[in-house]
Amino acid sequence: MAITPPTRKTYAQYCPVARALDVVGERWTLLIVRDLLMGPKRYTDLREGLPGIATDILTARLRTLEQAGFVHRRELPRPAPATVYELTEDSLQLRHAILALGQVGIATLGRPEAGEDVRPERMVLGLRVSFRRAEFAELTETYELTIDGEPFTVGVADGTVDTKPETASSPAIRLRTDADTFVALLTGELAPAVALALDRAALEGEREVLERFIEAFGFGHAA
Repeated sequence: MAITPPTRKTYAQYCPVARALDVVGERWTLLIVRDLLMGPKRYTDLREGLPGIATDILTARLRTLEQAGFVHRRELPRPAPATVYELTEDSLQLRHAILALGQVGIATLGRPEAGEDVRPERMVLGLRVSFRRAEFAELTETYELTIDGEPFTVGVADGTVDTKPETASSPAIRLRTDADTFVALLTGELAPAVALALDRAALEGEREVLERFIEAFGFGHAA
């Protein structure tokens, strides 16, 4: 796939890295790709998920990604017709870049800082890079997480983690909690047994499976 640099800005360097950065190097662009990794989104979903972005900037960044062949628009069928943006097959390498950045940044997370926007979807996406593949290479399990009312499926197989914004059909556990408690569990600030005893989390399934999940995905372990 040929990447056509946008006309308004370019590094003007004959280099594959510079050519890619001509498209994705501007502020907000990679965060738009990050949000689309969880699935198709409407323009309003993207704007809501990126507090601080101006509407004209979001429109411009989406247009640049479309022109590069990384994003395309699709009409959803009735009964809920809407236009959504989604990643294309050509954006596969961008997915690798996003996850590589996440792998670098996972060690810096800790607790959210004051004023930081915390969203369940991003924490679930972070599980793709916090997973301890070396220690859990043989793990094959599916988990259903409902965080602040939003359901997610996390599946592990052959050392690969997949996350989707939907309920699971036959998960090993179903965990229902809030974002703050989920962060506390992942960072090791709160033990699963304590979260359950304090009714900060509700569990369907064996507690040992939840403990294994935290051990395999915990941000504290990744750090």
